[in-house]
Amino acid sequence: MRPQFRTENVASAPDFLSAAECADVIRAMNESPREPAQVVRAGESVLDPSLRSCFDHHFPEDHKRRIGERMASYFDDHRAAFESDADFLYGPYFMSYEKGSYFRAHRDVANHKDDPPRLAAHRWSLLLYLNGRRAKGALPTFDGGALTVYETDSRLRDRRVVVVPEPGILLLFRSSLMHEVATVLDGTRYAVAGWMSSARSPALGGPR
Repeated sequence: MRPQFRTENVASAPDFLSAAECADVIRAMNESPREPAQVVRAGESVLDPSLRSCFDHHFPEDHKRRIGERMASYFDDHRAAFESDADFLYGPYFMSYEKGSYFRAHRDVANHKDDPPRLAAHRWSLLLYLNGRRAKGALPTFDGGALTVYETDSRLRDRRVVVVPEPGILLLFRSSLMHEVATVLDGTRYAVAGWMSSARSPALGGPR
C-alpha cells in the first residue's frame, strides 16, 4: 500500500484500517474518559474555543501503542518517498468532533519562542480517519468536518487540498503547512493524530 501523493507535500494511504478495526477504535474511544482539547499558546497548553473545539480521549495504552507503532511503521516503510529525517512518532492522540466542533487554521510546528521543543521537531503530520460521510458497515456517519491543507507550492493553480474523511484512510502532510478542520454539521467525526518527528532536531538537542 504505497502512499498516493496529491501534491509533493500531501499524501494518503486508503484502507490503512479496515471498517471493523475502525469500529473497534471508535468503541474504545466512546468507553474512554475525554476532556476538551487544548492548544499551545506561548508555551502553555490552554483551552481556546476561538481556535479549537473538540475532545481528546484518554485511550487505553495498549491500543494506543499498537496503533502508534502501525502508523510509525508505515512511514518508515516508505521513508524515501517522504524525504524526511523523521525517526519517531509523537502520539498518537484520539479526537472526536461533535456537531458544531472545528479546528481553525493552524500549523503543527512551533510558532513562539516559548513553545515546547517537540513542536519544532515535527516533520510530518499523520491523521487517521475512523469514519466518514457515507455509511460503511456499522460505522457512524457525520456531515461537514472536511480538512483543508494549504499548500505553499506556487506552481499549483489551487493551493487548497481538501480532504473529505473516509473510514480507515491515513493522511500525511508536512507539519509546517497551514490546515484547518471545517465545522461538523451533524454526527460525530472520529480521528487519530500523530506527528513523525526528528530526534536529531536542534530543538531536542540533536546535531545542528
